[in-house]
Amino acid sequence: MLKISEYLAVALAATIKFVGGPLAGVAFKLSWWETSIFSSLGMMLTVFLVVYGGEIITKLIARFRGSKPKKIFSRTTRIAIKVKSKLGLWGIALLTPFIFTPILGSFLALHFRFNKVEILWKMLLCALFAGAVQTWFFYFVKSWFV
Repeated sequence: MLKISEYLAVALAATIKFVGGPLAGVAFKLSWWETSIFSSLGMMLTVFLVVYGGEIITKLIARFRGSKPKKIFSRTTRIAIKVKSKLGLWGIALLTPFIFTPILGSFLALHFRFNKVEILWKMLLCALFAGAVQTWFFYFVKSWFV
């Protein structure tokens, strides 16, 4: 039972900010592969919820924001458009675990109207890659201090 709660903690830490998963895995002294897999699963939980519930979430946010006109060309939208035009969905998916949060990366991919199934597959591959890289990094750095 204790192991399951540790797995859930790693996955939940990765749902908000991906780097939280590998850090939690190191803190719980889980194996390298356990940490990597459950961090990726946590990110994919967020991606799945945003991709298939994103329209509802967007409508709720719009309702609470009010009728204030939105700036079309802000600094953030310019950066997002640059990433989309130069790197496409692969770029968004690859940057999501490293720079963006899973929520922001998913909303960006949805906002640019990429295919939902394609978003899920590319985000999954990039989550597995990032999970392996970040987990390896934190286990490697941990060995310096132990």
